[in-house]
Amino acid sequence: MENRKPFRMLNPRLDANFKAIFTQDSEDSRKALKSFLSAAIGRKVESVTVVKNDEPRHYELQRGVTYDINCTFDDGEKAQIEMQSRDEGYEYGKRAEYYAARLVSSVVDVGNDWGEIPQVYQISVLNFKFDKTNKNPVHHYIMCDKNDGAKLSERINVIFMELPKLPEIKSSEEAKNLPTVLKWCKFLKEADNPKKQDLISELVKEEDGIMAAEKTLSKINMDEWRWIIQGQIEGRKRDYTSGLLAAERRGIAKGLSKGHASGLAEGAQRNAIANARNLLALGVNAETVSEGCSLPLEQVLALKEELKTENY
Repeated sequence: MENRKPFRMLNPRLDANFKAIFTQDSEDSRKALKSFLSAAIGRKVESVTVVKNDEPRHYELQRGVTYDINCTFDDGEKAQIEMQSRDEGYEYGKRAEYYAARLVSSVVDVGNDWGEIPQVYQISVLNFKFDKTNKNPVHHYIMCDKNDGAKLSERINVIFMELPKLPEIKSSEEAKNLPTVLKWCKFLKEADNPKKQDLISELVKEEDGIMAAEKTLSKINMDEWRWIIQGQIEGRKRDYTSGLLAAERRGIAKGLSKGHASGLAEGAQRNAIANARNLLALGVNAETVSEGCSLPLEQVLALKEELKTENY
């Protein structure tokens, strides 16, 4: 593999950065989105339109980032793409099914013939293992008979890409022979790793769509505000995790009662809320605050409304 000089790149597994790669108003971003979708669903996507669904910008530099990538293909099919950077501990499979069902209901108009209903795809890139009993990194779920596998209509598709399950690549030939969907997964997992830039170089040479994604990531890499937000999110994650571990160690050492342990958890929750309020006051997007502070989006949106009332 070609040896590239290590450099620092934004983390594409961070929600805002991931979505910025595919939603910029540029030819490279559009090419990257078409390539990624084609690899994910297993057929060539000729054209795709991103459906704007993000909340109003808090400041000028945030333009160009949406927080759920909803898009429509040239043939009327729809897809929703999202990055999940960590396991939140809830039933992610049920969540994906729910959003896929909502997606198909959004394309059904009164009076439609059933045959006119297009396929929909709920695509999740997971930076954690969803199914720990299965070693395959990519799964494409459809509704089928549980006994003989007979398919229903294939209108609803749920696709998971589990990055931690990707195999190690030891040579240029191995990188070249990867299926395109795994090349994309490797890019998203390793693009910000200085030690893996030779692998990224191979992937870029093999796939024009990945080359376009790297160009877009390199461009947004120059936005200082993205580094500030990334640093805040990563810092909050480390603080939150360290606080929980410290509380757990103290609990084990002192034999804390359930009531005391509950009090520590409440303290961690108060700190997370305080951090969220500070980030919202700085104008950081609610989705990013939710991810960085490990708080439900609904709670962050409620905090945002509180701040508006206080500043009225």
